[in-house]
Amino acid sequence: MIIPVAHLVQKMQSHRHEENAHWMKKYMREQFLFLGIKKPIRHQLLKEWYAQEGRGLDWFQVANELFRLKEREFQYIALDYLLLEKKNWDERIPQLVEDWIGDQSWWDVVDVLGPHVMGNYVLKHPDQRDYWIQRWMSSGNFWLQRVCLLFQLTYKHKTDVVLLARLIQELSEEKEFFIQKAIGWSLRQYARVDGVWVKDFVQSNNLAPLSRREALKHL
Repeated sequence: MIIPVAHLVQKMQSHRHEENAHWMKKYMREQFLFLGIKKPIRHQLLKEWYAQEGRGLDWFQVANELFRLKEREFQYIALDYLLLEKKNWDERIPQLVEDWIGDQSWWDVVDVLGPHVMGNYVLKHPDQRDYWIQRWMSSGNFWLQRVCLLFQLTYKHKTDVVLLARLIQELSEEKEFFIQKAIGWSLRQYARVDGVWVKDFVQSNNLAPLSRREALKHL
């Protein structure tokens, strides 16, 4: 482990809180270990470390070192650090997204990697979009498929509705909760831009009840 990252890890571990860790683990269905550090403290620790030591490092190495540590807060702080380094991203981002999702998949990480990491990356590298979408849609991994549904979540008027419609139609018969939920979420978000299109799409397609409810929630 490179020394600056070790210092951040030490800072994090010094703020361990066993009671918080217990309830965080319960909330996440006992899937992950936690230090028990709540979000405001985690952000403050990262902010201080980044100002003192974190700038100018190899973002790819730092992010991966943090993400591989066992407590869940390290995955969260890896994501936060990755977003701080957005201006330095390169072509390694899509593979990093795929590797991280394959390593410790759950909605808390996937829903940052989708719209905030892959979404931002594709805006700068639109020529790479179709390769990764096709790869992930055919992967059989529903978390990667969820990224495909959600990467445009913040796009508003830049949303490619033809692509969004096609992806939803390909996944509309899936029984997986997190796919049905993502379909509804993506439509609900786009309804802020064009509610008429969303209503027409929902009426014209055979969507799961959960997807329909989520899509029309604010219409």
